[in-house]
Amino acid sequence: MKFSIQGDGFYFDDRKVFLNSGEIHYFRIRRELWERHLEAAVQAGLTTVSTYVPWAWHEAEEGVFDFEGKTCPERDLKGWLDLCHAKGLFCILKPGPFILAEFRGAGLPGWFLDRYRDGIKMRNRKGEIFPSDGVSLFNDIYLEKVSLWYDRVMPLIAERELPAGGPVVMMQICNEIGVFSWLARQADYGNAVRERFIAFIIEKHTSIAEVNDLWGTSWRSFTDIELPPDGRLPYLSMEDLGRDHEWHNFWRKYYGDYLRLLAGMARERGVTVPLYHNLPGWIYGQGYEFPVNITMYEDLFGDRSEIIFGVDHIPEFLSYRNMHDDRIINDITHAMQGDKPMFAAEFQCGSREYNVVTNPREMELFCKASIANGLTGWNYYMFSQGRNARQKGYSGETFYWFTPLTPEGERTQIFPLVKRMSRLLKTSGDIIVNAKRKAEICVLFYPPYYATELERPCDAACELAFIPSAIRRPAYFDGLLKALQLLNIDYDMMDLGRSSTDELKKYKQLWVFCTDEMNAADQQTIVEYTMAGGNSVLFPYLPDREISQKSCTIIRDALSVYPCGSESIDSPLVDIFDLKDIKCANPQIIYSEQSLSGAEVIARNINGHICGFSKTLGRGKLIHLGTWVGFDTEGHKPVYEMILERSGAKLRQSSAGKSTLTVRERFTKKNSAVLFIGNYYNEEQTGKITYTHPGSGETIAVPYFQEEMLWPALYGILSPVCLEISDGLKILHCTSDIISIEELYGQLEIIVYGNRDLQGEIVFEGANVNRIKSATMRGKTVKMLRDNDRIALLYSHKHRTEMILNIIIE
Repeated sequence: MKFSIQGDGFYFDDRKVFLNSGEIHYFRIRRELWERHLEAAVQAGLTTVSTYVPWAWHEAEEGVFDFEGKTCPERDLKGWLDLCHAKGLFCILKPGPFILAEFRGAGLPGWFLDRYRDGIKMRNRKGEIFPSDGVSLFNDIYLEKVSLWYDRVMPLIAERELPAGGPVVMMQICNEIGVFSWLARQADYGNAVRERFIAFIIEKHTSIAEVNDLWGTSWRSFTDIELPPDGRLPYLSMEDLGRDHEWHNFWRKYYGDYLRLLAGMARERGVTVPLYHNLPGWIYGQGYEFPVNITMYEDLFGDRSEIIFGVDHIPEFLSYRNMHDDRIINDITHAMQGDKPMFAAEFQCGSREYNVVTNPREMELFCKASIANGLTGWNYYMFSQGRNARQKGYSGETFYWFTPLTPEGERTQIFPLVKRMSRLLKTSGDIIVNAKRKAEICVLFYPPYYATELERPCDAACELAFIPSAIRRPAYFDGLLKALQLLNIDYDMMDLGRSSTDELKKYKQLWVFCTDEMNAADQQTIVEYTMAGGNSVLFPYLPDREISQKSCTIIRDALSVYPCGSESIDSPLVDIFDLKDIKCANPQIIYSEQSLSGAEVIARNINGHICGFSKTLGRGKLIHLGTWVGFDTEGHKPVYEMILERSGAKLRQSSAGKSTLTVRERFTKKNSAVLFIGNYYNEEQTGKITYTHPGSGETIAVPYFQEEMLWPALYGILSPVCLEISDGLKILHCTSDIISIEELYGQLEIIVYGNRDLQGEIVFEGANVNRIKSATMRGKTVKMLRDNDRIALLYSHKHRTEMILNIIIE
């Protein structure tokens, strides 16, 4: 058998699969309990288990390695892998060097940190070591010791890869390396950083005169260049801000070079399995900082490395507050890394904080929503709770809480859910991994607006009307993107810097969050798309400079439109189209009547001044709002809706009668689909759902016959659509989890599970649907309703109980 990554999928041989994995740390579980945990993983339906391999654990003394449990039974990595193989489980290994994982020292050996601390630690611009577990990644001593660690651990992994007859199918290269600077808002100024920065600048610029012109400096040669200030000193000029953007670009190259170096070292030592790196970004249950983290690895996307990227999904408490975050994270990841699998390498299954008590109900909703939002693999983090060896745990003895298994292997209330999700994946997995969104609307993502982990304060020296970091969350992440999801709009996301005009032409409308700064090539892409017949929506500014701060007005010039000023008003309101008193933000960018010849005025501020227009550009149209409205009043919904309707696009493949219900539909090339219906509110809702038949294009309703259905609080369904179960017979949709399907002796046996407050409904269609004669459940006849070539069966769910639906076929 062979495991591989092909395009956007994980494959075992030629079969595309959903990677269903759980995290179990062998070094945090007593050796005699390993088998119990792995047997539970098998019984939960997992195909794969994942674990860190801590350098600090296996080289507790310099030069003394233990992978066989000679010094401690829980160091027997070879035994762990052999046991996984014996149980039929595949393995993902994460040998660092950094693992983080709430392990003291982030997984680096204590002897190494003690002995070499002064030489390896990250330093601020004053040369002081700043509080962090990070080290200078290109420090010679650090790389020498990492090389020696890899000399020992990589051959062991290579010998136990799947092609060699072992269980290892994938490996993580280091872990979340940008997190240290992100959390501290502090770059490393130690070791060879300055030399690498100068080399980076030399590669990008032809002369020091060019650099001086951009940065407002007076260096005599490249070797005179000093590193930019720390993150607390305000920008001194716009040229200083331009230099800071270059500083951020350097760190993207720095991290890319480091991970490519480690990947090469692993390959040189025989490792052949696919490699990935993990991306963090959730803060207290919200993901608005994730885009900052993913842009830090921009130099590794596309064909610049073989590494794919996994994401964290840690919502803590799921609700209306953060219901949009996981989709945005998935969309941005897909936009940046392209045609690669969407893998949640750390998918919430428990909590690393004792005061964050997760529960199965929220987790179930999140599991189903994440699949609907494009996941093709997850790693439950954690599947097993652990106990740290003495003085090894960042949070003391216990590692993680509220997981499916305790350290002793006892099963908790989460375990049945994991098992049920595995069975659901087995039944509907082929549709899930092949289903794609159909969208005629596209939102552009612009990475430079998130290259800000080291951003300094913008004071009086900044001449920007809009600072991206100050408004991107309310205007974009929690504004536009949340509104589109609440409106159940089908949209794709593309990385503006990686998108060609031809790629964008398939969309009828582009939404572009843009501020003062946008590079010339990117401005040109928007102009070309619009002139080719597209509809563009730009807010809150028409750019007037590049990221380097060089003047650039390509969009303005194409429109022949230039603002005449800006206004800031106490409690600002704006009229948009015929919508009055819409809450907006300051400032509003103002345009004169004379400058808008041939344009339609669509927005005026509270003073009656124009702050929005629509204008023909080539064969297309460009809508511009010189402000942003966000999404924090009910008045904002119709604003987005009206602009969307101007696109002429099909906005929804599925829809809800009420805005309190969320629906998603994704389609395969084989005329099947997956349908998600979710209620993120902590109270039940009633409503009717419609979706698009993947074969005929017909609009189908849920419930099929009734007017409305009650949808339980914090609950969702994930139904296959047009799932073929026998010749001439398909399941059209189902409000239950379909656990298994068997055809036995002239009858179908379908095991289902559902919420007791939700009406059970399974609808069949196909040429042989009329061969269904009757159905029973728990010995009672199930109500059956016929509609031409379809039959609906209606039943009640029993609380926390799987139910067998027996269907008699003629």
